[in-house]
Amino acid sequence: MSSVHQAFVVMGSGKDSRKVPVGSSTVVGRGSGCDLVIRDLAASRRHLEIRDVNGTYQCRDLDSSNGTLINGELAAARELKDGDEIRIGTTPLRFVLERKTTPSPLGKTVFLQTMIDPSGREKALPSSRSKELLEAAYTLMNSLSSNFNPCQLVDTILETTMSAVRAQRGAVLFAGEDHELQPCSECGHVHTISDGTPRLAGLDEIKISESVANRVLRDGEDVLFQSARSDGVVDPTASIAALRLTSILCVPIRTQREIYGILYIDTDVADHEYTQDDMLLAAAAGNSAGLALENAKIHRDLLEKQRIEHDIEAAWTIQEGFLVRDWPTDDPRIEVFGVTRPAKVVGGDFYDFARLDDDHVGLLIGDVSGKGVPAALTMALLLAEFRLCATGAESTAEVLRRLNERMVGRSRRGTFCTAALVALNLRTGNLMAANAGHHPVLRISNEEVTTFIPASGPPLGILTGVEWIDEEAIVRPGETLLMYTDGIVEARTVDPDEAEGREHGEYGLEGLDGVVREQIGSTPQALIEAVLDDVDGYCRPLAPHDDCTMIALKYHGHD
Repeated sequence: MSSVHQAFVVMGSGKDSRKVPVGSSTVVGRGSGCDLVIRDLAASRRHLEIRDVNGTYQCRDLDSSNGTLINGELAAARELKDGDEIRIGTTPLRFVLERKTTPSPLGKTVFLQTMIDPSGREKALPSSRSKELLEAAYTLMNSLSSNFNPCQLVDTILETTMSAVRAQRGAVLFAGEDHELQPCSECGHVHTISDGTPRLAGLDEIKISESVANRVLRDGEDVLFQSARSDGVVDPTASIAALRLTSILCVPIRTQREIYGILYIDTDVADHEYTQDDMLLAAAAGNSAGLALENAKIHRDLLEKQRIEHDIEAAWTIQEGFLVRDWPTDDPRIEVFGVTRPAKVVGGDFYDFARLDDDHVGLLIGDVSGKGVPAALTMALLLAEFRLCATGAESTAEVLRRLNERMVGRSRRGTFCTAALVALNLRTGNLMAANAGHHPVLRISNEEVTTFIPASGPPLGILTGVEWIDEEAIVRPGETLLMYTDGIVEARTVDPDEAEGREHGEYGLEGLDGVVREQIGSTPQALIEAVLDDVDGYCRPLAPHDDCTMIALKYHGHD
């Protein structure tokens, strides 16, 4: 027996605490794809990684927006010790090492045998063909269990199996979509061994019995052909005769769902025939090899997924650069705050704040159809073009018209976008706004919460030549304007009384109205954070299924 440590990250305390085991690599962040998901506005989608490095645990900040505190100190990377506190925003985490006892690993071979004569002396073990084959099978499966390189796996299959059955020639070939034989997709060659020498060959160089190979691929049979006594299992065909083969061994390489390829062995040496024991070993090798190759593919897919996620995370960092983050603090007439939380790593929701001149500001919010990278690219384009379209425009409706014409001209695959635009005169409180298929704006005063500025036309990007209507109003000092996207009002919860956990009901304008009324008089930031917290609680244990975006402006009046 040996003693080892198991690492955990603990979030919360008491009965509400959550204890997450740390694997070779554990990512913590706000994104749904993280190993440990935390709901903290200060957290990045992928905030930090804890990695096992030869038995020690390293914590590395993944270039997060707000940094990581370890034991109260800002740290980019640090080795973790038992009891260390990790803090992300207002969320504390604790790193814990627990001792556990595990059985000692087996040696290279599991076959340890001793024979003792009646006098108590050890005797030499008799030679056993079955023992040799069983040890070969164990060695093969043991070597395949931790190898994720497809070419190395195929070479191991061939070398071990060929040695165990004392074979003359062998090859591994793979199945195409129509069950045709193909080379290794990793290197583009056929892995072969002839008289103990491995070689990568071209498909046209391989001379095998196609009738046997096709039978194995088609029916999944294990085939053994012996020229002297085939017993009708495989009919001697012209190809076998032409190749002057005396014995053939061919078994499928299986995965859980399909036949991946074949392990083919033959010989043209007289009196060299493969046996049923050889076929059983080859069949075991084929089954083990199929699972190992499938695991290698899954491993490679996971690595590719991680690479893509890293690239998308970088794309989100770039995308965030398009969004306003430095809100005005030097103008006593207004307070402004906005936030977007993508449902995926990147999203199609957006907002913008523009100071048009000393006395005029503009607020824009929008929601591009779809999710993920296509929506994010469209969002970035719209934000860039919004500033261009706003230059010299006489009204908010004119800005939307210009954006629409640009989007219709470039739109692909039916992409469209809802949007609402507000322009406010800070000196007079006069407001002008236009709405293209978006939710109305919420107007919050000390007396009431109302909706105004409804949609006066369709979303952007659908039809050319569309006109929207400018709405006008007066914003009084102390009032707040709140703009939001579908992800807020269409957030869904799960009925806890239903065993299947089916979605049940939407958050709705009623849910939003209830929180807003509790926050009358609050700052825009406090208002938005309260709404997001309530939406998270409504959706728990799931996360909101759509991007959640809001921007709010509180008007204090002119000097």
